Amino acid sequence: MTTWYERAIQTLDEAAVAVQGRHVVSIRSLEVLASDVVASLHKTDELVVEALSGPPGSPLLTNLLNVAILGTRVGIGLGYYGEDLHRLALAGLVHDIGLFSVPASLLNKRGRLTPEERTLIEQHPERGYEIILACDPAFQWLAQVTRQAHERWNGQGYPQGLKGRQIDEMAQICGLVDVFDALVSERPYRPRLFPHEAMKELLVAERATFPREILKALVEQLSVYPVGTTVRLTTGDVGVVVKINSRYPLRPVVRVNELDRGAGVQPRELDLSLTPLITVVETLKSPAAGQVQEEVSLSRPPLSTTAPEVSDHFTALLESLDAIVSTLQEVVETEKRHS
Repeated sequence: MTTWYERAIQTLDEAAVAVQGRHVVSIRSLEVLASDVVASLHKTDELVVEALSGPPGSPLLTNLLNVAILGTRVGIGLGYYGEDLHRLALAGLVHDIGLFSVPASLLNKRGRLTPEERTLIEQHPERGYEIILACDPAFQWLAQVTRQAHERWNGQGYPQGLKGRQIDEMAQICGLVDVFDALVSERPYRPRLFPHEAMKELLVAERATFPREILKALVEQLSVYPVGTTVRLTTGDVGVVVKINSRYPLRPVVRVNELDRGAGVQPRELDLSLTPLITVVETLKSPAAGQVQEEVSLSRPPLSTTAPEVSDHFTALLESLDAIVSTLQEVVETEKRHS
């Protein structure tokens, strides 16, 4: 049975073929996809899990869909709703549409690009701008977001070298999620990273290229360890993530002994935000999209969403153990010093 994700990829492939044939892209069909993404994320995180699981298919097409899904989730964390949220989802679906006008031989080239080849590829945001305006001048806002998706907060992006608030916030969200998706996706020259590895890489290598509030929303909304992820703890126990602690992204609630139910072992839940000496040491398996609701339904009654009251010393201990939280704090302090 064809899944919604697969049908969405087919729709995006039709848009790609239209660009390659110099035909008008059906923005209407992409708006329907954007509405589907928003509606789904208001009910469940299944699409998020699917995007994080490294789905097969053309990297260019899966990237467009994944950026729409993950970017919409980040937008929710930033307070987007209504028409703005639908616009963000649509922007994710077309943010790199200009790449389909670049020769496939160049996009698939192995080895270092020549300066001329790099220049040609870096023209694709302008091509995307032109493609969208040719579809409908009413989508000027969408064309502008597409043109700016590769601009960077520190001015090191392209094609215009914009910086800071000169860049549309939706473009910055798409840009960050685009980099994140590239890290968690398989590439011919390297294996995919697990989400927690990609998150650490982003916060270390890209903290100057994106505003801290968007980085923070990415961490909080996507989670380092999504619900349903199988992980190994420092104790040697293997468990399944059943709840996310947004305050401490590296410290979810994990149900251990879940895999030993058949042997009569009683599962138990560990809230790692309350156990500073127990942490996740590795991810064993990303969650399958169809298992998310099952994992949630198997859990005990939901824990309070209010963060527990803890001492400053305890909080400092957790933060010293968590590279992501520490890095976020460093970003905040850097911003304060430069403001």
